[in-house]
Amino acid sequence: MPAPGHRRALIAGASGAVGSVLLAQLLAEPAYSEIHALVRRPLPVPASAEAGKLVQHAFDFSGPGGIEDMSGIDDVYICLGTTIRNAGSQAAFRSVDVDAVVKVAHLGRRFGASRLAAVSAHGADSRSSVFYNRVKGEAEAQLISSGYAAITILRPSLLDAQRSEVRPAERLSLALTRPIAWLIPARWRPVSVRAVARCMVDAVLQGDAGVRIIESDRIQRFAG
Repeated sequence: MPAPGHRRALIAGASGAVGSVLLAQLLAEPAYSEIHALVRRPLPVPASAEAGKLVQHAFDFSGPGGIEDMSGIDDVYICLGTTIRNAGSQAAFRSVDVDAVVKVAHLGRRFGASRLAAVSAHGADSRSSVFYNRVKGEAEAQLISSGYAAITILRPSLLDAQRSEVRPAERLSLALTRPIAWLIPARWRPVSVRAVARCMVDAVLQGDAGVRIIESDRIQRFAG
């Protein structure tokens, strides 16, 4: 196991709502010496003392290609996801939320990673009659069988985040639920992206072997 301060992480989805917050936390985390980000287009270089840790790799999430060499990765963080509305079709949605997710997981294993954390969704179930939940459940099943010694899957409820992309239904839901969040049971309450990111990092660095599925009520504990 690498000494503290010498771990190397791979992140996919670093431009998204959870991923952008997670990237900042990983760069600030003393356990890591390098953060490798798979990106469709270059990310703005963060204005922080830790920015030198960041290595960006142009990556085609939908194509057959990969990265030539990135050996010595310890931990993989996957925050990929879209909506059917933004993807344009159920097939396009599946290509992101299953195919790209699994592609990154396999890439991480090829480069030596033994720990993985991924963001799924509340209600994920491969047997669900709801397409969204079923696809999320299918992705989880493939991650669980991907060969990692330690796997953490987070199932947040509605994400409380400022997004660059427009998600009207999500904005309406947040507008209605934020004022009464304290009345909503923790499992269904909107959860901050900071809590999700912090939960991911803590779970991975604990390094507990096996599969852990963390529901939204447990993620809420990281909100402080």
